[in-house]
Amino acid sequence: MKWEIKIENFLGGYAPAYHQSTYPSYGNKNMAGGMRNVNLINPSCITQGLGLSTIGDEDSNVLTLIRSILDKAVSSDSTYAIGGKYVYPISSTAVSTPHEITGTSVVGEDIKEFRSNIYYTYNNSTAGNIGKYNLSTYDDDWGSTVPANATTLQKGVPHPIITSGRFFYVGNGYYVTSFDADTGADGTLIEQDLDLPHDEEISSLSLAGNTLYIASNNSGLSGSNKSIGSIYKWDRNSSSWNDDSIHGLGKVGGTFVKDGVVFVFHQDIGSSAYKLGYVNGGQVSDVTSFTGSLPEYYQITEYKNFIAWVSGEYIHLWGSTHPKIETLHFQPMDGGFTTVGGIAVPFGDLLVASNQTTSYKLAKSSGYETNSYWKSLFFDSSGGTMGKSLIDKVMVGFETLAANARVDLTLNCDMGTSSSTKTISYDNDGAITQKIWSPNKEAKNFRLEFDWSEGNATNPVSIRSCLIQGHSL
Repeated sequence: MKWEIKIENFLGGYAPAYHQSTYPSYGNKNMAGGMRNVNLINPSCITQGLGLSTIGDEDSNVLTLIRSILDKAVSSDSTYAIGGKYVYPISSTAVSTPHEITGTSVVGEDIKEFRSNIYYTYNNSTAGNIGKYNLSTYDDDWGSTVPANATTLQKGVPHPIITSGRFFYVGNGYYVTSFDADTGADGTLIEQDLDLPHDEEISSLSLAGNTLYIASNNSGLSGSNKSIGSIYKWDRNSSSWNDDSIHGLGKVGGTFVKDGVVFVFHQDIGSSAYKLGYVNGGQVSDVTSFTGSLPEYYQITEYKNFIAWVSGEYIHLWGSTHPKIETLHFQPMDGGFTTVGGIAVPFGDLLVASNQTTSYKLAKSSGYETNSYWKSLFFDSSGGTMGKSLIDKVMVGFETLAANARVDLTLNCDMGTSSSTKTISYDNDGAITQKIWSPNKEAKNFRLEFDWSEGNATNPVSIRSCLIQGHSL
């Protein structure tokens, strides 16, 4: 009996629960059972992931792991970032000499633009604080000395900032601290504008409409220890949070607002997996899951209409390029070094900070990655009297090959006990757009794997379709 599997597009992204099996089989045939650094932004094809171009490292002004990058341009090709004890002026091509924050054991937290000034939060050996830069002079202890009700912040906790009109808000342990720029000569700081239960610690702040969404965890325990997260909703006027606040989540990381919808990253209680969901009334409705790590508030942004986030050493995307195209989740980019810091898109390209021991860098998306592969779902080809099939033909369609372009195509059969590989390359095949392979391979089951590790960082192989034909034995 003859059979065929036709993949006309690769817009499935990751298969559901792809991370729970070495050979996942559940999902649509255009979904991936595994991938690394594969770009699915272009709906017509899959190709090698986004490469990285370094704009600053330890020899050019990047002296710490950059934690938070201001996700907008302050002026033409200019923005700021914070990490360790430094505030970094950056452009799309370079990192300028950083400002060193005064204090001992300074750890930068967040940075935002508010009313043409730059505000930044940090922890030091004794307290947290808010600094201010008016684009001329830095005032590192502004929060504890200048505004009415000046005060330091809680020590050793995250201090995310969110801005809105005449106000900005700061996460401050179990308090939400607010600043009103229009009250008093230098504005007014209210350290305890909202008081959460005292076993809570705020991890992220987001604003949608007039509601402040406050992500919080009631335990700072790490690893496999259980931590319960909440999303408190606050109208910013009442003395307490709203009745429809959400409780009983796993540990909550960063939150992010896209198109007026509040998205939440949280851990799946009792497992090593993480989820991306959105606030839906009094609950969080999940849209995808992943492994790696739970992104912090400074590790989430929007890129080409997708939500982008850091997970372990890699960048993931979820969303769609067009309202008529279904949403998908894929992993298009390496984070650089093994420890990834902040990400942002102030100039159009995705900026990524990372470090490894004493090496630091800030890089932007550029060119193509060759540490790249895509693996199909696991297909059952058993049948007939012998309980297996002969795979007769594999036909791959792709965009016209250019100089040095290459991808290696492998049939991984019988759960890795046998395989067969074919190379598609400009050097061997020229400027072609299709290749037909007759592997004549017996298999009870198989998956298709594309590997760009011998490919090119300038001219990719962009795959449009694939047809696999065989017959039962």
